[in-house]
Amino acid sequence: MRAVNDVVTDKSHTSSSALLGALLYLAAEGNEIEIDRSALPQLSLRDREILAGVEVALFHQTDDAVLVKTTLAEVAGSIAALRSSHEEVTLTGTKYDAQRSAVLAQLGVSSVKGATAWPPTSQTAVQRFGSWNHALKAAGLATNKIGRAKGQLRFDADAYDRAIAEFVADCESRELGATYKAYGEYAAEHKSDVPSAAAVRKFYGSWNKAFDFIS
Repeated sequence: MRAVNDVVTDKSHTSSSALLGALLYLAAEGNEIEIDRSALPQLSLRDREILAGVEVALFHQTDDAVLVKTTLAEVAGSIAALRSSHEEVTLTGTKYDAQRSAVLAQLGVSSVKGATAWPPTSQTAVQRFGSWNHALKAAGLATNKIGRAKGQLRFDADAYDRAIAEFVADCESRELGATYKAYGEYAAEHKSDVPSAAAVRKFYGSWNKAFDFIS
């Protein structure tokens, strides 16, 4: 895993700092956190490093300095608002990707040839940090409560239903089929946060029956 202050200049790679900035920005957007834009926020050294990573990523995909400055101000405000919030803030991978699409549209970005667009996909965060919850934790956000409670040996019924619902929503957002094989890959990416494909099939009796519980 790369350090938070890993700001790289390779356009095909999104630095960890830029990735964390995306998580924080979209978490604030997705939770409708009120941002004070009247003054430049005071950020910690760690958060300034995150902002620097976002700046590098933005300049890799646009030459519009005004757009970059405006976006950086929004990201900085989002980070400051989240850090001062007294409530736990989290974000699902599905909601992140939905917010990401909206931000890319605002930035006028559909794809960047030979580069990774900022904000990157939720899958990039999963691959970088090992799981979605690990990515949230690295950003200082609350983790999702889909998985089993600490000390439990197995997932409970609600956890199975939530895991399948989240998986289906994730597939729909990426226009993928919600197949058993796809869930196996999804579970591998999310590791201990969701039950395995074999466990799901055993719990519901068959893969197809799992969908009866979310319809």
